[in-house]
Amino acid sequence: MTQKNAHRRYMKLFIPAMAMYVLSITGVTMARKHGTLPEPMLYAASIIPAIFVVIWMFGHMRYINELDEYLQKLQVKAVLFGLAGIMIFATIWGLLEELASTPAVPIFYILPVFYFVYGLAYIVIAKRAGVKGWGMYL
Repeated sequence: MTQKNAHRRYMKLFIPAMAMYVLSITGVTMARKHGTLPEPMLYAASIIPAIFVVIWMFGHMRYINELDEYLQKLQVKAVLFGLAGIMIFATIWGLLEELASTPAVPIFYILPVFYFVYGLAYIVIAKRAGVKGWGMYL
């Protein structure tokens, strides 16, 4: 499969998954704020946005698998940088929380930090590797 086709297929999954994520997290947040759901239902409803994130992640894994070996290598390198970024942050901040009484950072932020570091890493890696059109496929 070409990179363009793989990207198109990924976007067909990513856009609806993220739209549903935003809608579901907005709905659950509003339900929590207005107290319209009993506590047990709120726990169950809080999992719904995560389902769409999981769908997105599996779509991203499928996207990487559909690329040629060279582009897969670049993607995997970027993923490793993203994982290293969140592991470094979690280690340092965890030690600060434990030993220096700094305020806790909600675990919710691990995913955005991962994808932020991954995205930056992919931009740098692809640019250094001379991949043409890399910006179109982010």
